[in-house]
Amino acid sequence: MIVDAGIPAHLAATPEQDRFVIVGGGPVGIYLAYLLSQAGRSVVLVEAGGRVVDSSRNEVATRSVGAPFVGHSLGRTFGLGGTSVVWGGQLAEFEPADFAAWPIGYADVAGRYAGVYRHLAIAPEPQSVYRARMGGETEPDAEIERLITHWLPQQNFARIFKKEVVQAPNIPVLLGAVANGIVFDGDRARALRVRTADGQDGTIAGSHFIFCNGTLEIVRFFLSMARAGGVPWQTNASIGKRFQDHPCAKIGTAEISDEKRFRDYFENAIAGRAVKLHPKLHPRQDRRRPDDIGICGFFSFRSDIQENIGNIKWMLRSLHSGAEGTSLRTLPRDLLTLIKVFGPIAGRFVRDRRIMAFFDRSVDFMAQCEQRPSPDSQIRLTDEAHPLPGLWGIDIDWRLDADEMIAALHRFATNVDAYLGSRGVARLAIDERVAAADPAFVETMVDVYHHAGGMCMAASPADGVVDPDCRVWGTANVFVGGASVFPSSSHANTTFTALALVSRLAERLTAPTT
Repeated sequence: MIVDAGIPAHLAATPEQDRFVIVGGGPVGIYLAYLLSQAGRSVVLVEAGGRVVDSSRNEVATRSVGAPFVGHSLGRTFGLGGTSVVWGGQLAEFEPADFAAWPIGYADVAGRYAGVYRHLAIAPEPQSVYRARMGGETEPDAEIERLITHWLPQQNFARIFKKEVVQAPNIPVLLGAVANGIVFDGDRARALRVRTADGQDGTIAGSHFIFCNGTLEIVRFFLSMARAGGVPWQTNASIGKRFQDHPCAKIGTAEISDEKRFRDYFENAIAGRAVKLHPKLHPRQDRRRPDDIGICGFFSFRSDIQENIGNIKWMLRSLHSGAEGTSLRTLPRDLLTLIKVFGPIAGRFVRDRRIMAFFDRSVDFMAQCEQRPSPDSQIRLTDEAHPLPGLWGIDIDWRLDADEMIAALHRFATNVDAYLGSRGVARLAIDERVAAADPAFVETMVDVYHHAGGMCMAASPADGVVDPDCRVWGTANVFVGGASVFPSSSHANTTFTALALVSRLAERLTAPTT
């Protein structure tokens, strides 16, 4: 039930038992609201943006001061659905080795992936089945294996859970309400302070407060409250530290040996209810050491008609998900190009349920890797006042360990070339700087909007911001949901594991008390 402005009187009154106030109407906040409401709990969802997402405030009191970082201005939005409106919708799981630095283990999260798949109407098959179906691959390689990830046919969580959350009469969804304060009684939060879209200040009472409003805004809020004082975390020096993203760059170009086999191995496929399957390459899990940083790679197809097809795909995706940016200016030219290649595309899809790729210009191999979390890579408050009282500006000081990263890229590229050659598929012409393990190559890598860290989970308050149950140390009822609690971030897109982790949190919050 959407409330565009103002706060209903009953929300500001003494909270009823177990009223869960969720800050952030993006994928994690919406999914948590769904889980809690399904468990019979009273939920209030608070979102800073409006009904339609926008990025107009992305750079407000926010700047990058470290390694070049564009994720503060691109790849995130404010509004109902949050960044799920503009993301690709890829679901990629973490691996056991990814949890070496976590106070919880792989088993604590892995079992929740199945529940997220189920709620998103995806029925995954074993990786071995996908590999056999897509290319007939049965024997594992010594170092590299294909990883098949799933892409949601509808990526906007506000639409996926429209009936269960957005239109649910028992879930107030407050739009245009920015959290800018919190009221404590000892270690227990009693109410959230907000500024509404019409400029009014108000409070929302609750028994539990869960912040799911994205890494940058979560860190801004907690640092701002610490500066103001009167909160249990005001002396926690870990807030904002170990900020992470996934650096990505082209590390080589494929020289195809067998086009049919290459297409069978690496063209996207469709399964079930229009779920896209996307093949990637990564080191075999059983060969990976716990101290290895995560890394994966994928092929990017370059073609003279790629732009035309991309324009049509973006238009269809925009209409489907509610994203802005659809342009009709190039539509006639794009459609004419599509008509010319429609026959091969349709034939490939009908016959094999594969999405034909065009690569008359080149086939680039892209690598995306984890960064080693460092306290020097951080988000800091500035003295710049935020437009809303109580909040402050932030500087994003993103830092990378170039030596470790280039060593991992060099080893990965070499192993990928061997893998492709052993399959008779292609050879990889490795970028000269990667082949020479030149650390300067890392300077060419760009972030891919997978913000993580800053509110890291730890076994003790001396080492992090939240405990293994995502509860903020020193508080009785304040929690954080999302990738900001990740002590490390694997090679995989962070959203899927954030959803699995918040489902674990929902179980903890709704467990019967003894």
